[in-house]
Amino acid sequence: MSYDASKHITEFHNERVFVAEASKQTARDRREANRKRLKNGLTANEDPQPEKFVVQGSYAMHTMVQSEVETSDIDDGAVFARSSLKGPRDGDKTANEAKEMVRKALSVKDEFKTPPEVRKNCVRVYYNDGFHVDIPVYRTFEEDGRTKKEIASAGEWKTSDPEDITNWFNDAVTSKSPDETNGRQLRRIVRLLKYWSKSRSSWSMPSGFIISVLTEEIYPHQGWADRDDQALLAVMRGIRYRLLFGERVERPVDPKEEITNDQSLSRVRKMRDELKGAIDELSKIDRSDCDELMALKALKSLFYTDFWDKRIKELEDDSGSGKSGKLPAEPKQPVDKRGGTGQYA
Repeated sequence: MSYDASKHITEFHNERVFVAEASKQTARDRREANRKRLKNGLTANEDPQPEKFVVQGSYAMHTMVQSEVETSDIDDGAVFARSSLKGPRDGDKTANEAKEMVRKALSVKDEFKTPPEVRKNCVRVYYNDGFHVDIPVYRTFEEDGRTKKEIASAGEWKTSDPEDITNWFNDAVTSKSPDETNGRQLRRIVRLLKYWSKSRSSWSMPSGFIISVLTEEIYPHQGWADRDDQALLAVMRGIRYRLLFGERVERPVDPKEEITNDQSLSRVRKMRDELKGAIDELSKIDRSDCDELMALKALKSLFYTDFWDKRIKELEDDSGSGKSGKLPAEPKQPVDKRGGTGQYA
């Protein structure tokens, strides 16, 4: 009979992991500032305006965690009518030309220490505090009675709807989760895994998008009703097993291209390796002798937090054990925040 640690995980999620809408102001402010900057720059350069903007990534999927509030990157797609993206001879702008048009518009006032940069799937705006805003460029048009959308990728336009990833994830959350409260279980498990991946400053883990794809891939329909502890443990086990036999990860919607590369694969391997220790800790809830104290110490070690210290001390004082509740030593490795595809958080 396993110890039910769900109550403790839920309290931790609600107080230390979940990000309330009111706390996302920095992300909103920078998103709006760049939309205004882009529109003003396009006007100054006599270039066309986007038909709309589409927020993407963890903000749109509601999977941001508290450690990301002031630092999380924003993906804010700019969608143009294909008919407006014309070159000097009235031909279609190439993907690179469209991204360069956006880059120039963002650079009109020369406001950034590091200038905006054209990347594979976006134009990136850098801030001095390490924050950045990625602006994927899309075009939309009618063909054979259907509305088509394409992203300006590396040297070509590729079929891609800026809302496909968000819709894919939100649909999975709704259809798979056994509950309808508190964001639903699948989304909570993604948040908890993202928080864990960021719990040690020396770790270089995969992007939130890769973690979300892996979690959705492993998480079964109907999950674990009323047992977020068992859901988290099972998903961690499933992801580690999956990565032992296949490290590469693809987008779950068209274009179904690989989202891992040489650098991100090293992060995927880091996640796979660190999951072993995480699973060993959380697996203690399955022991026949597991009690509240053992479970809380396992959670403390897993998430590297002081959240449960008060309750741990109370239990130790009651039992007279006097055992230390100190955090384990943090692994010593340099932090590497380079990379990213410029698509989704």
